[in-house]
Amino acid sequence: MKFMFEEVSVIESKKRADLRTIKTEKALDIAIYELLRKRNYRKITVNDICIAAMISRAAFYAHYSDKYELLKNWLVRISPKIHLYSEPYEYIEKAINEFIFENKSVIKNIVNDADQGTLDILFQIVLTFLNFETESDKLGSGPEQVVLHNIYAGGILSYITWQVKHNFPENVNPMNKYLYKALKRYQDISSE
Repeated sequence: MKFMFEEVSVIESKKRADLRTIKTEKALDIAIYELLRKRNYRKITVNDICIAAMISRAAFYAHYSDKYELLKNWLVRISPKIHLYSEPYEYIEKAINEFIFENKSVIKNIVNDADQGTLDILFQIVLTFLNFETESDKLGSGPEQVVLHNIYAGGILSYITWQVKHNFPENVNPMNKYLYKALKRYQDISSE
């Protein structure tokens, strides 16, 4: 009977560990969001995040190697997921604009004064808008597809940066039309 008790104790211990992990992740998500609403990401430290989340630095580092990994994972969780395969690029702009305008202060504080690590994360997030990394078999994995999606992702990131620098004007010519034109031009050149 003692063995049975120990087995139940191990199961309960795993459940508590999972619950602690979930609670810590949620606390970190809330903390990074609240901090980003108030100040630039570059000025936020791991210590600031730990204080806001009410966790220890050891708990933070048990989940993430640094604040960049936290930012990337958090942005992946909150970013819109867009499938472009049936209608290439046509619905991306609307979803991105909605996401930007719903999260103005946070986007502004991520983009303002962004260092290269932050810009790399944003670029990767924009690529996930395209589901490029996770479903590259549908898009093809040749160099042409990689270049096309990097051009598009770079264009979107430039658009987001422009929105921030111009205080999010709502009446902007659709960027998608210009990006799509650039991609078509690239495809024409590469097929010659």
